[in-house]
Amino acid sequence: MIERARQHGGLFALLAVLVVAPAASPNVARLVLQPAQVGKGFVMLARADGKGVNGQVTMNLCGSDYPSERLRTTRLQVNYLKARSTIGVSNEVVTYSSGGAAQAMREAIQHAVTCPRRPIDSGVKALPKLTFRITRISDPHLLKGYLAVRIDVSATVKGKHIAQTSYAVYQRRGNVLSGIYSFGTSTAGQRELCLHAAEESARNLRRGTSGVTSAPTA
Repeated sequence: MIERARQHGGLFALLAVLVVAPAASPNVARLVLQPAQVGKGFVMLARADGKGVNGQVTMNLCGSDYPSERLRTTRLQVNYLKARSTIGVSNEVVTYSSGGAAQAMREAIQHAVTCPRRPIDSGVKALPKLTFRITRISDPHLLKGYLAVRIDVSATVKGKHIAQTSYAVYQRRGNVLSGIYSFGTSTAGQRELCLHAAEESARNLRRGTSGVTSAPTA
């Protein structure tokens, strides 16, 4: 009886550890896009601000008031460029503590639909106040609950009006969020490149976070 109790006690202790032990966070380096996924001829370039969460910003769509930023645990962002191309994309993959990625998606969607049409603080110290015009776009090949937008930004710098168009796609699966951001000349090719990269990112999230569901956030 004593020996059996010891065996059962050891089994119960092991089960308790397995139940309460947190699941390891996915490796963000394995979830970012590979250059070939972006397109032929693209190469991956590291960013000086690409690793870690301390002092770095993930969510700044139409402002910087995102409480979910405090829930981030790991982060990696890299750029993709192609020789003689005027457009490129960036992929940012972030892990969050429990519920953080879903909260970040809700906040981003709320910012997208309520963004004021007046100059606001972008959260980037080097930039003046910016005026955002955000238009949602659709792609049936992305994860449920995604946010895909066209971003038209304008500002006045030293008396000169400037304007820029870019695209961004946010997707999450479990506690992992992936952002795809385009940059470069305002062409139809920029939108196509961004959506293609986002579709490939959706595949990475499905493979890299298997067994996790991605519920709608809006």
